[in-house]
Amino acid sequence: MDLSRLKRWLHRYGPAELTGITTALLGSYGVHALTGNEVAAAFGGALGETIGFYGVIVTREVRSDAAAARAAGARYGPRAWLRTVTNLLMEFGGAEVLDSAVIRPLAMGFGTRLLGRPLGIPLGKLAADITFYVPVIFVYEWRRRHAITPRVPRHSVGHYSLE
Repeated sequence: MDLSRLKRWLHRYGPAELTGITTALLGSYGVHALTGNEVAAAFGGALGETIGFYGVIVTREVRSDAAAARAAGARYGPRAWLRTVTNLLMEFGGAEVLDSAVIRPLAMGFGTRLLGRPLGIPLGKLAADITFYVPVIFVYEWRRRHAITPRVPRHSVGHYSLE
């Protein structure tokens, strides 16, 4: 495996993953405290992770695209926002639907059942991450290879066009 790719993936997804682990535990414990139900707690953990993970991903992506637009002398307006959303949906959409609705709650639920909440939630999360990241990283790398920047030199705007 190429070490530069691994570093790029860790830089892109690592901070979101750390936040996701924290918010998964908070979501699981919070929902369990409210309901006393392990199934609901597994979904609470999955939802908590989703909120934390995408909070970091979306914030970073918007900041990066807005900065790239400014550096290129362009406006980060509605067309650029739509491109940011489209890129994120392309990268995460399909994997996220299956992950959030089925795989992650099951993995966290089984993990909690077998190992208890403190270990079961993080280990269930890690198990689910394996199936999540295969298509996500594939699309991310495809996007990087096929980035098109029609009006601004590629080195000026990051890894994709803005307007």
